[in-house]
Amino acid sequence: MAGILLAIATLAAGSYLGVRLALGGDDRDNATPGAAPQQSVAVDPQGSAAPTEGAPAAPVPVSLAKPVVADRFRLGREPEGVAVSPDNRTVFVADQNSKDVHFVDLGSRKIVAVKVPNTPRFLAVSEDGGRIYVSMFENDFTGNGLAVIDTAKRTVVKTIRTGPRPFEPAVAPDGQVWVPIHNGARVEIFDPRSLTESGRISVPPNPHWVTFSPDGGIAYTANHESSQISVINAKEGLVLRNIKVGRSPHSIAVTPDGRTLIVTNYDLDTVEVFDTGSLKRLHRLAVGKEPQAVITSTDGRHAYVVNEGSDNLSVVDLKAGKVVSTVAVGDSPRVVALSPDGLRLYVTDGGGRTVTVLRTSEK
Repeated sequence: MAGILLAIATLAAGSYLGVRLALGGDDRDNATPGAAPQQSVAVDPQGSAAPTEGAPAAPVPVSLAKPVVADRFRLGREPEGVAVSPDNRTVFVADQNSKDVHFVDLGSRKIVAVKVPNTPRFLAVSEDGGRIYVSMFENDFTGNGLAVIDTAKRTVVKTIRTGPRPFEPAVAPDGQVWVPIHNGARVEIFDPRSLTESGRISVPPNPHWVTFSPDGGIAYTANHESSQISVINAKEGLVLRNIKVGRSPHSIAVTPDGRTLIVTNYDLDTVEVFDTGSLKRLHRLAVGKEPQAVITSTDGRHAYVVNEGSDNLSVVDLKAGKVVSTVAVGDSPRVVALSPDGLRLYVTDGGGRTVTVLRTSEK
């Protein structure tokens, strides 16, 4: 298998070979890129999902072609990164004009701020919800690091030094934490047990976002300055291909079935949709101004695109290959998160100091 992967990487036009440093991982065989793992999902009474064997699959909510604004609450000085707890009860928000990470209790609407050592930018939550990983850096590119927060104790348990300007972190299906290093043209990978670096992979300048196929076998990065996306064998830590896309790809998302990839082109006001099997582009669509972030619905029917420059959200019907609606949100929207139950979207409005909540299904 290693020989096949090396051949693919060598033949790929313009390929930028990944650098592998003791990359951790389990011994599972890699599935076909983009294939979703076959497992059942059970949902507890609180709404959190957990894989089980032999249990019937939980129903997936049908996503709306036009989400409905259900709520908006004020928060912090400049909310940026956002994530939702596995039980759908808490929203975590990085406030990039302060040194606060906000915990928002959705039941009581109580907001508690947890201090971190430097300016928080983006964040990701562990699969069990026990930790948040927060990327940090200052405007002069000092203070680069990853703050690890215990969500039960609401305390920083460790601060890890990273390369310059760590962007949107992502937790892989195996629990490893991948951090795109914007000014380092690489991804740094951290072990969740030791909280030390377990590997790094070179990619074209400069990665903003990383996402994974459902089985974790393939990782994809959006490399802003090079106008490329990278396709990475996550187990081996090798770049398989670099694909030219529109100017300034900012974020990237994969549908739950692993078959479709969506990329935002920040400086072109477009999104591009790719088939993950062939890596051929299916659609290029005009959206709002400066599309910064994208996420897909749990049923895989729609992609939600946050347009920072036009203060709205574009909804893309992925099968039809067209924008089917546009929804106004707050001032200068930055990042979007979907609750694990698939029922709510949370958009951080950096200029408006708010978070907009949208209902994404009939529930």
